[in-house]
Amino acid sequence: MKKLYICLLIAFIGSSCKGYLDIKPYGRTIPKTAEEFSALMHKHLDELDNGSSNYFVGNAQLLLQWDVECGDDFEACLTEPGGNTLAIYTGSLLNISSASAEYAQLYAVIRDCNIVLGEMKEDGTTLSNKVRATAYALRAVCYYQLLRTYCEVPETGKFEEQLGVPLVKSFDMEERPIRSSMQATIDLIESDLKASINYECTDDLYRFTQDVCKGYLARLYFWTKQWDKALALSQEMLKSHPLIDADAYKTMMQSTFKISGNQIIKAYRSYTSSTSTEYTAAVNIIKFRPVSKRFINQFTSEERTTDVRYSIDVNRKRQAIKPFFCGMRSAEFKLMEAECYYHLSKPDEALASINDLRSLRISNYKEFTMNTLPSLNPDEIIKVDAEGKVLTPLMGLILNERRKEMFLEGDRFFELKRNGSPEFWVAYNGRKYTTQKFMYTFPLPATDVEIVPGLKQNPGYTELVTN
Repeated sequence: MKKLYICLLIAFIGSSCKGYLDIKPYGRTIPKTAEEFSALMHKHLDELDNGSSNYFVGNAQLLLQWDVECGDDFEACLTEPGGNTLAIYTGSLLNISSASAEYAQLYAVIRDCNIVLGEMKEDGTTLSNKVRATAYALRAVCYYQLLRTYCEVPETGKFEEQLGVPLVKSFDMEERPIRSSMQATIDLIESDLKASINYECTDDLYRFTQDVCKGYLARLYFWTKQWDKALALSQEMLKSHPLIDADAYKTMMQSTFKISGNQIIKAYRSYTSSTSTEYTAAVNIIKFRPVSKRFINQFTSEERTTDVRYSIDVNRKRQAIKPFFCGMRSAEFKLMEAECYYHLSKPDEALASINDLRSLRISNYKEFTMNTLPSLNPDEIIKVDAEGKVLTPLMGLILNERRKEMFLEGDRFFELKRNGSPEFWVAYNGRKYTTQKFMYTFPLPATDVEIVPGLKQNPGYTELVTN
């Protein structure tokens, strides 16, 4: 079925490399039928499936960036010669094209979603409903990724004052909007996700089903510290996608190219030669940068033999061996549940959530009580929680479990960002490289800032980024 949609897409865009970029203003061929609009969406869904897209759920190359180059789970100072193409730290990525590449890619998808939402008639047919649901979902996910990457950490009560991203809601080649408020950006993401959810799409062929959209809505609420809303949706997701035991978890996480267990969406479901090349390259290069001792020390000496996560995460050479997971799965919502309970002043429920997760990962598990919580590790670089409060042992446990559970899933950099954006340094070839607070928010492309009057660049980049 997917091949049919791609053939339709090729048929209506013709051979021009411009494709549908300029179809509206110049009267060129525009999709007319629901099948043709569906093909436009399936182009992006196919890119997700084969891993060539890094902007929806990520791919191995993007996870290398967030987890290996920008985070603190790997030791840059011990990088072997074979890994010399890996960036040393976040700052290495900020003055090169990769800093703005994702920005451009996301807006290209938003453009296509706007074509569907603006040009396709809503005739109430099953197919058109699925296509519109997908367009709303993809647009929302794109803006969510833009929010996390190119906006500062949301501050409760200040969303109207903080900068969001330029919002483009219609197909207009001449539109050059300036940045919206963060509140307006959040509102659009929420509205689009709810619109998609209301179509009740359950057809997995369209990937961004009703459940996936609920998951992204939970992520949005969590990122923006709307703890009560995030809690309710997380629990709804856990009810429909319950956690699984250690053996099933291990099987699921080692299933690289097949959706398995309680995985809800993932990349690499279509195995192609280009998929293999890209994924294998990432697997090979990661071996040249050892996993950090700080990460390994999250596991006690006993847990290194009893916790299934340790057995699939790292080998004795401190090499990461866990397959890259680019997607969404249930354990993330259990971690959200625990943290939401904590911020809603329900510590007993928060601890119960973490004990539930640990009991499914650790053999012969003995539950923590409030009196047996492990002490905070003084070597950890996160010192405050998402509300800016000094870590307690319970919050430290929640964050440590998230770090272990979400290893190599594109999560760690954003965990650092939302929990104080701590400054830390790495040494490499006799030099010291410091990730500064402003670097957690990537710069808007300098060319956009130059050509759009009134478009504000993020703090810290007005003189650093020149091309």
